[in-house]
Amino acid sequence: MIFSEILVLFLALVIAITLVLMLRKLFFGRKSKIQIDKKVNSRELFEPVGSENSEREVFQDNDLEKLSENGDLDSSQEGEIENTQSEMLTLHLENSEESKFSYDAIKKFLGSNKIEYNDEGGWFKILIEENDSFLLINGLNPGKFIPEDDLLETQVMTLVYSFKPKANSVSAFSKMIDIAQLMAENFQSEILDSDRNNLTKQMVDHYSQIAEEFDLKNLA
Repeated sequence: MIFSEILVLFLALVIAITLVLMLRKLFFGRKSKIQIDKKVNSRELFEPVGSENSEREVFQDNDLEKLSENGDLDSSQEGEIENTQSEMLTLHLENSEESKFSYDAIKKFLGSNKIEYNDEGGWFKILIEENDSFLLINGLNPGKFIPEDDLLETQVMTLVYSFKPKANSVSAFSKMIDIAQLMAENFQSEILDSDRNNLTKQMVDHYSQIAEEFDLKNLA
């Protein structure tokens, strides 16, 4: 008799805990937006703001150069892509295997959110300010969508900002974060840092510091 009562109490406790966890996930599971929270300097630089089952290899940072080598970038665009992480900031958006990014859906997203962009033939140049932009590319090899080969979906999208002298790199990175978060919400994806770990506020501050240091070195 005592055993039966204990079993009933145990089952009731398990059910109660399960309900509490479900309610917590339902009402508090939404991630808050990551913001760049830094002081404004005299130049006003700061503004508030892969899967193992993948069919293709992850598009690595040092593979970006291959776009140029294959003739997919003209001479004016080659300067946007550098081969060292010290000269660029990289973020990744990753979806589940069941919910991939599609070429048409990304173009629709960019247009509906009034984001200025150029379709460079399977990958995108997101226009930030005059003479400044970042790249939005297929995060898996070959680094772009290829409609003629029916390559229209990917599990990973990569955002790449290449530092440019006299540009407002911190402001550009802030806008890249904003667009990454919009995409993450729209496509229900995770934002990852350059090492493909979940992006944290600490990493955002770290990247912002890198951008600030670059800008300060190029004030002239």
